[in-house]
Amino acid sequence: MNKEYYINKGFELYGIMVKSDKYKQGIDIMYPSNPMKSDNQPAVYILANDKGELLKIGETQNLTQRFHKGYRCISNTTNNRIRQHVKDVENIWVYVLPLPIEIKKVLGYICETSYVKGLEYNLLTEYKDSMEEVPPLNVFIK
Repeated sequence: MNKEYYINKGFELYGIMVKSDKYKQGIDIMYPSNPMKSDNQPAVYILANDKGELLKIGETQNLTQRFHKGYRCISNTTNNRIRQHVKDVENIWVYVLPLPIEIKKVLGYICETSYVKGLEYNLLTEYKDSMEEVPPLNVFIK
């Protein structure tokens, strides 16, 4: 399974993670000339190398924050592993599938949710069943 498999499912190029001295953490994200509108949008994303090999399947409740701040600035185990890969190995292409926010009244309360966690889980399971392992930058599957 490579990036083309996911592009055929509707994933679109969001940006490219590149090594950079511009930020303390050492990477930046280059966006296409016509960036996808993604303000506060939940999404499932894939990370791939320039050969199209899948490196990670992930999800976020806020696409803008995940890539504008998270991978570029915030230090944690996952972000650090991804940044180290960009700095030491190769640029990473980011493809996303934005998902809608579902709003429903439950017990008189307005609730918001999305299906990103369920879709990420199913895509990881499908990948693992097909390839007999998770993508190299994913740590585990629940």
